[in-house]
Amino acid sequence: MKAKMHELAARFAAQVGNYRAVLEQAMNANDLGEVQALAHKLAGIAPMFGYENVGNAALDLEDAVSAGENHSAAAQQLDFLLASIEA
Repeated sequence: MKAKMHELAARFAAQVGNYRAVLEQAMNANDLGEVQALAHKLAGIAPMFGYENVGNAALDLEDAVSAGENHSAAAQQLDFLLASIEA
């Protein structure tokens, strides 16, 4: 079981570049539905692989979009944390 979780965590980390690209494209297109969908996905899966900070940032972004608030800072924070995984 532990080996399987390690494999899934490695797969998650390998997908970080794709998540960042989707976030950037959605933010540039002001596609709030896509921003919210990605944030929701990351809020759910990132903590399972030990990235609680990414999950919290994604939840903050999802909440900001849902509330109709300025979500740029939350998106930047999420991107920063994703970039730290990618590095």
